[in-house]
Amino acid sequence: MIHDYDGMFAAHVQQAERRQASADQMIDILWRYVQPASVIDLGCGLGFLLKACKARGAVIKGVDGDWVRPEDGMIPKSARQIADLNEPYKARKRYDLATSIEVAEHLTPDRSQGFVDDLCDLSDVVLFSAGVPGQGGAGHINLRFQGDWAQMFQDRGYGCYDPIRRRMAGFDGVLPWLAQNVLLYVRDGVEISPLLEEHRIHPRAASYVCDWHYNRRVRTLKRRLKAVRSKT
Repeated sequence: MIHDYDGMFAAHVQQAERRQASADQMIDILWRYVQPASVIDLGCGLGFLLKACKARGAVIKGVDGDWVRPEDGMIPKSARQIADLNEPYKARKRYDLATSIEVAEHLTPDRSQGFVDDLCDLSDVVLFSAGVPGQGGAGHINLRFQGDWAQMFQDRGYGCYDPIRRRMAGFDGVLPWLAQNVLLYVRDGVEISPLLEEHRIHPRAASYVCDWHYNRRVRTLKRRLKAVRSKT
């Protein structure tokens, strides 16, 4: 299924400063626990996350559809690859970190398990988030709570760690889905920092929503419902 994301990415360009600040904050927190030398991002969009990783010395690769105009991207064209993520994705090498932030909700539901397989094939460490039910957004056809994804990763031998969300929530202007949805998955048996180990959680503990974002969505839906009723 293909969606027209022109409007969505036009909004991303307009919000570039805020989105880059949120990405910088998130990656700054992540770097306390892992310091990957190579990073691949499935669904990289304009490349805010990868720009933050590159600034910290990582070699980067971004993968996405052909939605983004080259002049709008935050990363070099040479670091981008066009691919349909509704199809299996394979790389020639593994990376120190694989990421996918607010992408999986755009994929068909039957692609979910395979997408998690792709991320696990790419790295022992995966930074992941995806939209939850009621979150709203363009082309959101696969909304699941975080615990559903955490269980998929656990089934593949990846533990779920939650070191980022609470810290992100304290930043003014943060993109709410980063404070709500971002989790880190690490393959069992991989040596990790003791600082990260204390953040391991059970998949059942992964699911929650930020009240300020949830309440805003409820108010928006109520206004839309009222508008529809006024026309009938």
